[in-house]
Amino acid sequence: MKINEIRYAGKAGIRNLGRHPLLLIASVLTLTLMLFLLSVFVIFSRNASHLSEIAAQQPPITISMRVGAEASSIEEMRQFLSNDTENIVEYAEFTPEMNFQSFKDNIGKEELWEGFSVEDNIPYTFNVRLTDPDYGKEFKTTVESMPEVYKVMMETEVMKLLSKLSLWTNRIGIVVFVVLAVVSALIVANMIRVAVLSRSNEINIMKYLGATKGFIQLPFIIEGLMSGFIGALLASLASGLLYVYIQNRFSRGLSGISQGAFTLLPKSTVIGSITGINLLVAFVLCFLASMLSVRKHAKV
Repeated sequence: MKINEIRYAGKAGIRNLGRHPLLLIASVLTLTLMLFLLSVFVIFSRNASHLSEIAAQQPPITISMRVGAEASSIEEMRQFLSNDTENIVEYAEFTPEMNFQSFKDNIGKEELWEGFSVEDNIPYTFNVRLTDPDYGKEFKTTVESMPEVYKVMMETEVMKLLSKLSLWTNRIGIVVFVVLAVVSALIVANMIRVAVLSRSNEINIMKYLGATKGFIQLPFIIEGLMSGFIGALLASLASGLLYVYIQNRFSRGLSGISQGAFTLLPKSTVIGSITGINLLVAFVLCFLASMLSVRKHAKV
């Protein structure tokens, strides 16, 4: 196809958008709604996975050493936890004195603890947060084999539940994405089909004049792509504003309550992702739907 033919098809496709304004508005709004729902689910899915990963790290694994454990055993445990940066987010160590003080603060009544021997009754402990909850069982087995470890306590069921939640969130996200993509394709195909039928006389005249299949199809494809572009921008704008509002409310709701740990994904990351996804989905679906809709009417 020659350059001037492509230029003419582009102008014709853009000009055709205004021939049926009500049909264009209905199609763009419907496509915008579908992409908006897709964007909302992408936002939910990504933040659910993000928060699940954070929450999975929150229940600490408590390692309790034996009472009166040797300094060498405590140092060996400290070195083990410090070196395993791949599986351990962070750890905190508590001396017997620190554990005893925390216990007294919770119980109160200082007079009850006069003459109490901390070294003979309170152990040295470590609190650990893992990067992956599925590693918990293996981690527990490894630590229990180390010298002078008395007990390893962990919230196994909670960690398993959080791991499953993250997995199922991703699976549901894929299913919803496919369903919404099919619905959007049908909407665009219907718009192009109506546009083709409304200009069937023009298409027949172009056929008799010797127009090629590509020359006839291209204006409708451009019309579909432009509709998809408008719908993608509107959906991205609406979902972006919604996410900014939700993030601001979420941040205010967590004011003073683990705000540093539980945070939503940054605005720029999420808005950039949903804009890219919306444009990609809209272009691919509109291109395929336009091609399929005009194929039988453009046979020459």
